[in-house]
Amino acid sequence: MLTESLAELERVIARHRRLLEGMAAPGARADAGCAEAACPCRRVLRDTLVESIAVLEETRKAFKSKQLAALRRKLMRTLAEHV
Repeated sequence: MLTESLAELERVIARHRRLLEGMAAPGARADAGCAEAACPCRRVLRDTLVESIAVLEETRKAFKSKQLAALRRKLMRTLAEHV
C-alpha cells in the first residue's frame, strides 16, 4: 500500500512538473490547465460545480435573486462546456 501511494505521488509530481514546464515555455498560455480527462483537479472542480448548482437550485425560491439565477445558469454552462 505504501509503495502504491509513493508511485501515485510520483505520477502526480511528474504530471505537475510537465504542466509547469509547459506553462513556462515561451508563448504558453497561463490558463492552459490540465489536459488529462481523469485529472483529480477536474473531478474536484466538477463536484464543486455540481454541489454549487444544487444549492442554488434548492434555495432559488427562498432567495428570488436575478443575480443568483444568472450565477446558477453560468455555472451550469461552465459545467456543460468545460468539465
